[in-house]
Amino acid sequence: MRFSGLGWALCPVLFCQTIGLARAQNGAAGPKDALGWFERASEQMNLRALGSAPFHMKVRFHALPGVELLPKKKSEIIVGDGEYEETWVSPQQWRREVTLGSYHAVETHSDRARKMEASSDYEPSRVFMLMDALLNPISRGTLSPELHDHRVRWSTDRSTVGGQTFVRFSKSDNISTGVTTGTAYIFLSSGILMQSNENDLVTTWADDTQFAGKVVPRSVTVQAGTKRDLLTAEVEVDEPGAVDPAAFDLPGEDADAGMTLRPLHWYEVRPAELTQSESTRTTAQRGSQSPDPLPGMILHGIVDRHGALREVEVIYGPWKDGSTPPDSAQHLAEDARQYKFRPAVIDGSPCETAFEVL
Repeated sequence: MRFSGLGWALCPVLFCQTIGLARAQNGAAGPKDALGWFERASEQMNLRALGSAPFHMKVRFHALPGVELLPKKKSEIIVGDGEYEETWVSPQQWRREVTLGSYHAVETHSDRARKMEASSDYEPSRVFMLMDALLNPISRGTLSPELHDHRVRWSTDRSTVGGQTFVRFSKSDNISTGVTTGTAYIFLSSGILMQSNENDLVTTWADDTQFAGKVVPRSVTVQAGTKRDLLTAEVEVDEPGAVDPAAFDLPGEDADAGMTLRPLHWYEVRPAELTQSESTRTTAQRGSQSPDPLPGMILHGIVDRHGALREVEVIYGPWKDGSTPPDSAQHLAEDARQYKFRPAVIDGSPCETAFEVL
């Protein structure tokens, strides 16, 4: 991971957006370790915890194109304006609905069953990113000590801007060729999560408000290294009002475990397994000389329920902004699209997961 995406240069902007809420809690003593910070942020920001107040959430979002290194007008990424709406009563009673372009899905949970209707069994990458930011700001993988690799330690950095202290926790592995892959989080001193960085895929939560004792960011942005927007969202939360129980029960059979709007992560599934790669194609098949993989390049995509790698895009490439990517980058992106997988599986059901080539 290039931690430049989490550099303190961003903090003055975020500081202005969050200072009103931070002042009330700035004097609170900080937890003693990274896990304590993650737990505190989850307690403050998790709207869907047992005993939390019912809510109605409406999100208007805009999906933007990525760097796919494809011919013009050949993009695989669904872009444009979308809407997400959620009514949550309890962990056993909720409804989620999302629309982006031609994709539309509804998922419900009642005391009887979880059900889902969708226009496709493939959830577009930008919807995946949105749901991850809304439902998973502090992941269970981070909150669960038993899932941690204890060989990798969290590093702590602090910075002060305008009297407000910011705390960053980061961990890294696979240090090579100038790029370090890993994870980092930035918090306000009050414990509120402001930003996360997963291998240069940066999510920022800002413009916080309060709802029923919880912190609700009204602005969410997902970026490639803080330089290119991939998704922007505006969030509204209020009381749900009168609730019709029928809204939480769709017709038809129960949804299988692999069909859900909740993003599934490596610690919940049997990971996707590479079964075939075209990365060793001959020079004649390529039509040009085969270069070595480009050091430091980060590709992101989705492995769907059928094992196909889709929406492959460049999150980071070690060439100057605005310059033409080298042929090696083009070839690496082309090769990645030829990968074939056995899909990830949860409870015996194939499911969709994010995939990265580092």
